[in-house]
Amino acid sequence: MNPLRARRHLIAAGGLMLAAPALLLWPAPAAGNAPHPAAAYLGAVSQRAIAGLTDPERTDGEREVLFRELLNEAFDIATIGRFVVGRYWRKASKQQQRDFLQIFEDVVVQRFLPLFGMYNNERLIVGNGRADKHNPRIVVVDSTFVDSQGTVVKVNWRMRDKDNRFQIFDVMVEGISMAITLRSEYASVIKNAGGLGGLVELLREKLERGEFTPKAIGSIQ
Repeated sequence: MNPLRARRHLIAAGGLMLAAPALLLWPAPAAGNAPHPAAAYLGAVSQRAIAGLTDPERTDGEREVLFRELLNEAFDIATIGRFVVGRYWRKASKQQQRDFLQIFEDVVVQRFLPLFGMYNNERLIVGNGRADKHNPRIVVVDSTFVDSQGTVVKVNWRMRDKDNRFQIFDVMVEGISMAITLRSEYASVIKNAGGLGGLVELLREKLERGEFTPKAIGSIQ
C-alpha cells in the first residue's frame, strides 16, 4: 500500500475511533481472559466519544471542544509533534515549539473532525493488546479497518502508559508508520520553509484555506 493511500485509511480509521465509536466491534474474549487494559481503554474512550459527538443538543463548536479533549487524552500529541519535526525541534525557540504543537493539533482536528459526518458503512474491528517484542513498555492494539467497498486494512495502534494512562503515539496502517511518513514529508517542507517557524506559517495558511479536510488530503507541500 502506498503512503498516500495508507494515510487516507489512517484518517478514516482514526475518525471512526473518535467520531463513530459505536462502530467498534469487540470480539468476545476467551473464557477467563480479559482484554488488555490498553485495548479496554481504547474502547472506553470510544464510548465517551459516541455519547458526546452524537448528541443532537451539541453545537458544532461544542463538538470541536469535545473532540479536542478526547484527542489530547487518547493521543500523545506533544510526542508525535516533536517526532514529526525531528532535529528541527531542538533548533526552534520555545515559542516556535508551542506554536507548532498548537497548529499541529489544529491540522489533526481539521482532518479528523469532518469524518463524523462522512460515515459510509466503514467498520473498525478492535482486537486485543500485546507488548511490543522490542520494547515491553509499548503496547500494540491490533484492529482491522473495513471500508464501504469491503477493503480490509490492518491497523495497529502503538500506545504506552504515560502519567498513569495509555496514549497513542503512532499508528501503523498495513505496516506503514504514520509518524515516520509525516516526519519524512515535513522534513523537506521545513527545510524549504526555513525552519519550524516557516512551517508554522505555511500550515496556518493552509488551515485557513481548509486544505486539510478529508476531501483535500494530499501533500502538505
